[in-house]
Amino acid sequence: MLESSVVETRSDILWHRVVEGLTRMTAATGEADLSAAIEEITLELSDAETCRFFMVDCVSNHIAFETSSCDFVHPVPPAEAEALLAWLRPQPSTRLIDDPGEMEWPVGAMSGQDSPAGQAVLFHHQIDERFYCVMLVTMGSDQTVFDPERLEVTISLARHAGYAVTRLLHFRLARQEMLHRTALYEVGKKISGSLDLNEVLNLIIDALQTVVPYDAAAIVLLDEDQNAVVERTIRGYASDRDAINLKMGEGISGSAAETGRAIIVPDVSRDDRYVQHRPETKSEMAVPMLSGNQVIGVFNIENDRANAYDEEAQSLLEAFASQASIAIQNARLFDDARRSRALDRELEVAGEIQRALLPRAVPETPGLSLAVYSEPSREVGGDFYDFIPFSDKQLGVAVGDVVGKGIPAALTMASLYTSFHEYANYYVYLPSYVIGHVNEVLYEVTSADRFATLFYGIANMQEMTFVYCNAGHPPPLLCRKSGETVNLYTGGLIVGSFEDASFDDGRVQLDEGDVVVLYSDGLIEKCNEDDEIFGIDRLEQAIKDCHDCPVEEIRDHVIEVWRAFVGNGRQDDDTTMIVVKREH
Repeated sequence: MLESSVVETRSDILWHRVVEGLTRMTAATGEADLSAAIEEITLELSDAETCRFFMVDCVSNHIAFETSSCDFVHPVPPAEAEALLAWLRPQPSTRLIDDPGEMEWPVGAMSGQDSPAGQAVLFHHQIDERFYCVMLVTMGSDQTVFDPERLEVTISLARHAGYAVTRLLHFRLARQEMLHRTALYEVGKKISGSLDLNEVLNLIIDALQTVVPYDAAAIVLLDEDQNAVVERTIRGYASDRDAINLKMGEGISGSAAETGRAIIVPDVSRDDRYVQHRPETKSEMAVPMLSGNQVIGVFNIENDRANAYDEEAQSLLEAFASQASIAIQNARLFDDARRSRALDRELEVAGEIQRALLPRAVPETPGLSLAVYSEPSREVGGDFYDFIPFSDKQLGVAVGDVVGKGIPAALTMASLYTSFHEYANYYVYLPSYVIGHVNEVLYEVTSADRFATLFYGIANMQEMTFVYCNAGHPPPLLCRKSGETVNLYTGGLIVGSFEDASFDDGRVQLDEGDVVVLYSDGLIEKCNEDDEIFGIDRLEQAIKDCHDCPVEEIRDHVIEVWRAFVGNGRQDDDTTMIVVKREH
């Protein structure tokens, strides 16, 4: 009886120490501290001789965390990490191994170390969708097997270590994303401040280093006349190197330009497309710069390490390329306008900027029907509209209007487009948050007399709701199937004029047969020959007269009524209308 009491007391003490160890892991604030805590606590409480613990990132297929005793052959290629997971997943989560020296890690993921003579336990567990933890604990020759309690202690420590490291890794990912977004925002401000093409290209390539590090980089722009990509701006190459002049489809940059898709090359020595310009280069990534569906150039970056770039780096470079392409197009078009010195050319350039930013097609979303009417004025203004398809259940719809005409309005619209797309593509952000970001950017990069109105809403077919934010824009009309109309006012002030402006979200139910009509002020403020404006009341009545019809007929009827009213009055402002109808 006394012996049992002593055993129970020892067990209590052991588990008390386990709790203290788990608390130490949870409290660790850095990777080095957590790594040391995992090894020291596990070895102390399991009476083992070695402890190897590591985490695999299942998204990028690389080792995201490891303790000092893992002794991986670095860097572990993504294919080997993937093979390691494929080897682990069919096995029991806890596996006792009598002779760890005979255990074969797949594809040489872990170097062969001299293993102790004792028994080993292999524990592995999928922590969440992204991270997978693995721990291998091995006994020494003096205590060759795990007793049941020590085995239970080891498993508890391994599982908790997985959760502690996952928390740390998610914090690191969130911090990295914040830093990347801050860098992209700062880059956007810098490149928006110049309209000289050479200056813009140099700003872009230098700022790129803060987002995706490289050892050499080149921005090559597409020469449509030669059907080739030609070098414009470089960093990290020898000064006496021959100029890059590749045919479309030739080399990695030429292939990216031809396909319009990003290319990651983990090892250039194994890719026949690689054209050597630097003997030190081990890996490369090329991302096309797009204006609409047209490739206007390519970012090409090289690194002296193999496997230097992954999908996360590609995503960052693509976001950067999106900003850069707008700046490059603006600089190119403005340079053309400056040389021409003619108003007609200025209007043409502004129109090209405006048209390049507008959607080329109306997306298809089950449960919704859409129709668009867009008519530019004789003097190019700044009407803006866009669609953001998130899934087959959600669709973002935006309409805006930039103050002014010509080149200044078109450039303000380009800043509006860039800042809007930076956040609108993430479905987790409410419209008020996206518009708040747009306001911050426009306030920073435009003068006090440059501002815009903007309406942004997200239709959710699963919840049958329309969440929106109206920043000083003429309120869209929601026409219920019953004929009742609702003005969508909720939001805030115009964007770009007030630094600390705040914005709110509105929410309305979107039932079958409901129609939402978004429009610019060019529709309701157009005057007839008697100087009467068309107005909201006439627009509302025109919608009510046909709201049971298909969206194309609603659009056509409203425009027919509008044109009949205004007659031959001067078209001095853009006119935009989007009709959205909730179907079955």
